[in-house]
Amino acid sequence: MVNEEEKICQFRLHNWPGVGDKAIGKLLDYFGSAKEACRGKEEDLKQVLREKTAVKAAEFNRAFDGEKAYERMRRQGIAFFTREDRAYPSRLRKLNPPPFALYCLGRLPKDEGPAAAVIGARECSEYGICMAKAFAEGFAKAGVAVISGMARGIDGISQRQTLACGGETYAVLGSGVDVCYPASNKELYRRILEGGGGILSIFPPGTMPLKQQFPERNRIVAGLSDLILVVEARQKSGTWITVDMALEQGKNVYAVPGRLTDRLSDGCNLLIRQGAGIALSPEDIIAEAVLLGNRMQWGKMAMPAKEDNWTEKKPPEGKAEHEKEDKSGFGERAEGEEILRFLDYYPKSVDDIARAMDEKGTVAEIPEIFSKLIGLCINGRAKQISGNYFVKIDK
Repeated sequence: MVNEEEKICQFRLHNWPGVGDKAIGKLLDYFGSAKEACRGKEEDLKQVLREKTAVKAAEFNRAFDGEKAYERMRRQGIAFFTREDRAYPSRLRKLNPPPFALYCLGRLPKDEGPAAAVIGARECSEYGICMAKAFAEGFAKAGVAVISGMARGIDGISQRQTLACGGETYAVLGSGVDVCYPASNKELYRRILEGGGGILSIFPPGTMPLKQQFPERNRIVAGLSDLILVVEARQKSGTWITVDMALEQGKNVYAVPGRLTDRLSDGCNLLIRQGAGIALSPEDIIAEAVLLGNRMQWGKMAMPAKEDNWTEKKPPEGKAEHEKEDKSGFGERAEGEEILRFLDYYPKSVDDIARAMDEKGTVAEIPEIFSKLIGLCINGRAKQISGNYFVKIDK
């Protein structure tokens, strides 16, 4: 058990500029403790660190009020864990090297519970949005915690859906836990904490998001997860960093397949070609994890029953009169509702929609269909991609 004074010195050490986990390990080996390392003189530090780094570290150490900063951090509700703490996540201990420290607002992921990373493109399609929601919902209902980076796009969408379904989700940031990035996800940041999850980072509080910090953030996302699901990704994207790190850690990687003509599916299709698992449903992924039994927490789970048409949203009981099937045109139903049946999460042209409607016996002229589609776009139920191509939006 680390005493309070040593804990504060560990915190001080972790704030030294230019001193990473490997260097901290060397300092601890040389001095025997964080307390003695913080007491070390500049000449002593030079025995372990490069000269310039040692000079900067010594200057910082003299000016930095570690006790005051540590107390301020605790008042913010931020917990500080090192590899010497029992609560330090067991999954991270298996990394080489494991991060020296982890900061947490809220709760840490449960060691005994299953966890899956859901990652993908920031600029995603309606198809990607639908798939991210469907898999996150499946994981949440099965009791699988969703780990992600709270980024725009697939990351944030999967975490919002997890919360909406009563599941647990944890965000790993490339900044300090007290710095919400991106700022547009401030509401999600708040909801994760209110929902019993946690905001995690290996960077000290106050650290601003820098490009070079995100690969390490991605390593922690992979490290805290038992498997990785890529929903949508271009052939060259930051998602590949997480995938590579997951593979190095021996984690299973799954990818949601997409059409060959969609650039946002290039990364997923290539992953599948290279041997990644094909993600056809959350139930399939969970069942495979249970059968593999490579982690006790998955082995204890019950085999889930696969639902038919799992990506389809079930209509609420007691349909409104305007929602009842009407094959004689649009009738009295809500503006454009009938046409939603003929839209998809992939772009469809007005001509394609008209042909599909005609095959189902629904009579409508092109101008009328186009008008209804525009109405759906105004109401947020559809989106015009270009010209006469439209996609359905999953609310």
